[in-house]
Amino acid sequence: MTREKGTENERKGINLPCVILGIVFLILLMMFVLPILTGTLNIGNAVGILFCGIMLFVTWGNILFLRIVENLKESTAGRITVYAVLTLFILGIAYVGYLTALIITADKTPPKEDCTVIVLGCQVRGDHPSLMLLARINSAYDYLEAHPEVPCIVTGGKGDDENMSEAQCMRDILVEKGISPDRIYMEDKAVNTVENIAFSKKIIEENNLSTNTAIVTDIFHEYRASRIVNDALLTYGSVPAECVWYLLPTFYVRELVAITAVFVGLA
Repeated sequence: MTREKGTENERKGINLPCVILGIVFLILLMMFVLPILTGTLNIGNAVGILFCGIMLFVTWGNILFLRIVENLKESTAGRITVYAVLTLFILGIAYVGYLTALIITADKTPPKEDCTVIVLGCQVRGDHPSLMLLARINSAYDYLEAHPEVPCIVTGGKGDDENMSEAQCMRDILVEKGISPDRIYMEDKAVNTVENIAFSKKIIEENNLSTNTAIVTDIFHEYRASRIVNDALLTYGSVPAECVWYLLPTFYVRELVAITAVFVGLA
């Protein structure tokens, strides 16, 4: 009887932190689900939801989870499987930490004083900028106001579901805010970040603009943008835009996948 009570108390000791962690992962899960309700669906949602689902099972179903692990460890193949999964999990956490460090480092890279601002495109919803595009426009405006001698290239073509190009949308709003149209160059053909930079480089060369760049994009996107800028033999600097809080987990995970694709040569 005493041993049973001890075992029960041990389980309660295990369950309390697991319940707390489960609540954390449930909140995180909702942050991956919320963007779907607003029309944002990408690989970031899918990976985030899958990860949170697994962690909810590990935490809230910890007794069942531990029982499965103990059963697996009774055989040699099972022990190998358990330790292999544990090793991959630890390596995965370390890898995510490494990518996060790269993102933060790129985000903290200031542009040179003599630079050309390049605002990377993002979705236009009908005639209006998406929340993420609006954040980029606002960051570009703040930088251009503080540096009145700096020119700006707004980038991004017109998607099938957009009434105007992303570049046109950005230019119109910046002009409405008071930025002189003479300072703004439009690149309105690109459909991805690589083309954004490549077509912007052509504008830089044709107009004898500075090859030092100030890239305006979301915080999590700055590292991948920096690689593309460096590959184009331009000098990189960051002007990060703040991401809407409930979109950050989804696009952060999406960016981790995108950077990995770059590393393995798939993008």
